[in-house]
Amino acid sequence: MPSNASHGVASSSQNHPRDHHPDPGIGSPHKKHRIKSAGQRRSVPNEKITCRDTERASVRPQTSVSRKRRREELDDSREITKRSSSNIHGTSSSNSTAKRPCRTSLSLSTNQLCDDCASICWDGIEKVVNEKLRFTWKGRPFADVGRRFRKPPTNGCTLCEQLHAPWIEKFLEGRRWIERKVINDIGDRIHVFPNLRYVPNVSDYQTSRKVLRAHEAPYHIAVVPIAPKWREGLLEHIAARGMVVVLPDGRPESKIFQPQQIPRYFDEKPVISWIKTCEHHRTRCSPKPPEVKGMRVIDCKSKNLAIQDHKPQDKYVALSYVWGAPGSTGRAETIAPPMATKKILKLPRDIPLTIRDAIEVTKTLGYQYLWVDKYCIDQTNEREQQEQFSRMGDIYAGSELAIFALGDDSNAGLPGVSSTLRLGQQECRSGRYRFISTMLDPHVSIKYSRWSTRGWTYQEGLFSTRRLFFTNHQVYFECNAMNCAESFKSNLKLIHINTGQRFRAYHRAGQFVCGNSNQFSHLDVRRNKANHRKVDTIRQCQHQILQYTKRELTNKDDVLHAFAAIARFYAKTAAMIASLAGIPIPFPIANLPNNKQEGLDHLSYGLAWSHRVDNFDDGFPRQFKPSHSSSPGRPQQLRWTPHDNPKPQRRQGFPSWSWAGWFGQIRSRTDLPYCWTSLLSSVKIEFPNGRFRDYEWLQGFDRYKQYFIRELLTAETLHFDGYVLRPEELLSRRPHDGLDLCLSTGTEKWEEFNTRLLSGEYACVVLGTYGEPRMDVYKAIQSADKKKASAKKRRIDLFERHEPDAIICLVVSTNPTKGVSYRKGLLKVPYYHRVGGENVLREWSTGPKRRFVLK
Repeated sequence: MPSNASHGVASSSQNHPRDHHPDPGIGSPHKKHRIKSAGQRRSVPNEKITCRDTERASVRPQTSVSRKRRREELDDSREITKRSSSNIHGTSSSNSTAKRPCRTSLSLSTNQLCDDCASICWDGIEKVVNEKLRFTWKGRPFADVGRRFRKPPTNGCTLCEQLHAPWIEKFLEGRRWIERKVINDIGDRIHVFPNLRYVPNVSDYQTSRKVLRAHEAPYHIAVVPIAPKWREGLLEHIAARGMVVVLPDGRPESKIFQPQQIPRYFDEKPVISWIKTCEHHRTRCSPKPPEVKGMRVIDCKSKNLAIQDHKPQDKYVALSYVWGAPGSTGRAETIAPPMATKKILKLPRDIPLTIRDAIEVTKTLGYQYLWVDKYCIDQTNEREQQEQFSRMGDIYAGSELAIFALGDDSNAGLPGVSSTLRLGQQECRSGRYRFISTMLDPHVSIKYSRWSTRGWTYQEGLFSTRRLFFTNHQVYFECNAMNCAESFKSNLKLIHINTGQRFRAYHRAGQFVCGNSNQFSHLDVRRNKANHRKVDTIRQCQHQILQYTKRELTNKDDVLHAFAAIARFYAKTAAMIASLAGIPIPFPIANLPNNKQEGLDHLSYGLAWSHRVDNFDDGFPRQFKPSHSSSPGRPQQLRWTPHDNPKPQRRQGFPSWSWAGWFGQIRSRTDLPYCWTSLLSSVKIEFPNGRFRDYEWLQGFDRYKQYFIRELLTAETLHFDGYVLRPEELLSRRPHDGLDLCLSTGTEKWEEFNTRLLSGEYACVVLGTYGEPRMDVYKAIQSADKKKASAKKRRIDLFERHEPDAIICLVVSTNPTKGVSYRKGLLKVPYYHRVGGENVLREWSTGPKRRFVLK
């Protein structure tokens, strides 16, 4: 372990802590009833403030607030005055202004606390934790600190760095915007939370809290505003910056989630331990040797780093990284030794730093072979490229371990391995208390990395069985049954279920565990034939597509090549999800004797995707949803801003009716496929070279074979008959009536959209209706779903419909000369207090069906 050290020296000219406290009158409706706690009372020379004085001062009545709120404030004031009023004024300890040494894991000298942090008597913190009172999600207040932790610290104090809370200003500003009223800002407090209450990788339920309490998990502290409803803001802050965990001397270590010091350089010991534990996950994490023609691997233990043909018995490591700007030729060199019948390939001398570090990690972990696409695939052989690119998912799934480099390019290196250093872990000490930062959540590091913006890397993370991520702070391991971060030490047996095959449900599942129903579920549902598990798989598939559409591709034509492994994966599940040019179409769930209509229902469901863009409205985006309690036109809440998602753009060469034909992120979906009733008919699918298939052809298979999955991805045109909503009917409606229009071409005023409809430039083609499922379909789904004798409801009955009943239309533009239509967006027309979508549709006077050729 490296020696501990400092990052600087604290300034000696610090203001007294009480100077940072808010005016005691802020937020009080009457001056004579202002509360003056110990932290707010102005000190008098030679006067000693006692707990009794401060408690008496804090119990003055407030007539303008509710009794419940008054009791909460009085309880908080009593707790603070008893534990920390004298601490803040520096009267409880003779050495309160003395500078304390501070250590960090990557430093080489000593550090000191600032005067403000040193003046707090931390000895009282254990009294707070040990009191036999019930802890709520708020924790328990410990000390008033004013607003000083909102600003970036400049005094070199490591504890100030750890407690820095920039989220509070944004949180208060957001509350002012949402509630449309003045929020009294009377400063902040340090709260104590027992047993790692807000550790990101554990669910916040009673079961998990009991487990953490039983194993004596340590407590952590955080700065929170003196205001309600701050829980979500604190959770986001902890994920982005980490927790400040307090470890008193002499306290026994927790057997699970014990924060620990991270070494300066990569340590292979915990990784080897994680891999050995993962090898016991027989059904979930067993790599299968890929059968990829012409696959090669790098022999990391050979003198020349030779590249040789892969053999089924050769265990190898795969590397996933961002190429970035080309720094070398990207081609392997050849060696032609005497008497050799075949040329030998080897790595060039100027290989990028990331690949050099990956070779070192491979050898350190005890492996011999490494697969790197840049050198193991002949970049000059287009046929070999297409063959191996289409099997990329199998290559990563067959690796013993996949190394993920999150740097911006191939020369960024792996932090902690060679020349690329890790960012320091903040750690300091005050008396017998050690404050250590757990650093930001590895999931956040992965989410906001350059690696997460690239399209090809998505399937590399999804299909690997064992993943080792090198973040700027630590290494993070994730397999299909567990996930571990270097900043926490745990007895993994205690977190596993009795069979040892996966983590318990209270532990968060990994980011890339495919087939889960929620983030705390480790169940592999892809082979489960129960109908509610099929719905889980369908929802997970929609989520994977959403995540994929966030990413970029250097070559726009690779959009379906990089998605091919995902399409193959879901086609092999029990839900049998076919990918028609990327559009997910589940096999009929009810599987009635005549499943033609249900197959069309699922086609309409697949076509009803939309982009995550602003909507039209009269003066403000549709996403603002007016509040009935406020004045007309006033937004109730802001769900997102246009800066989060740029305007989608058309990707030429791919069908407009598929997300693959557009650049841009699609919206998440909560609708259920069996609640659709399609109104399309006579559907035909056109493939390249003019080949046609009837849509019913999809329902004629017991399982989808490889050639069939590849053929579906090449679909170009849909031919079908459909109803068209008359523009005159839409003119009588306004956006406030609940119309939901999402145009992939960008936002439009309601009047502009109506003008395009009346001129014939746009048409609203009815896909179908969404609402209560048809009785025959739902009864068939219910009867086929398994149910325990003790269960009151079947699992399929627990799914709730969140979206309103509506007529769903594709907005298309038609070229009159060619007779070809192109998708422009999606329109939802809700119908309230009506019975049946067909009855509503008759009122719209749609007229006879028209034939459409949708490209």
